[in-house]
Amino acid sequence: MDIQTLIHHNLDELFYLADKKEILDTELVVKIGAYVGAAVLRGRYANQKEVTMEEVNGVFGIIGDFCRDSFGGRSFSKVHFNKMTKLALELIQETTFDADVEKFIASLRS
Repeated sequence: MDIQTLIHHNLDELFYLADKKEILDTELVVKIGAYVGAAVLRGRYANQKEVTMEEVNGVFGIIGDFCRDSFGGRSFSKVHFNKMTKLALELIQETTFDADVEKFIASLRS
């Protein structure tokens, strides 16, 4: 599975779970995008011991395009994209990141 397919699959699943619970809003879209992006980059770092700026930009480009295409430019704007990337970079720096991701996903599944 290529990176774009993996990201799309994860976003689809988490947006579906949030929508099913009727809690999906722009703030949660930003949070889901941040967690997915941070998790992908964390996985890349764990495997390769480095992540390039090109990879970071690629991951968030895929997520941003997906959100814009799914929700429209008015519902997911550049401001939302900037919030998402900032949050992702904050999340990935947490020493509890791996547990935080699992907890976040579990909250959407329950």
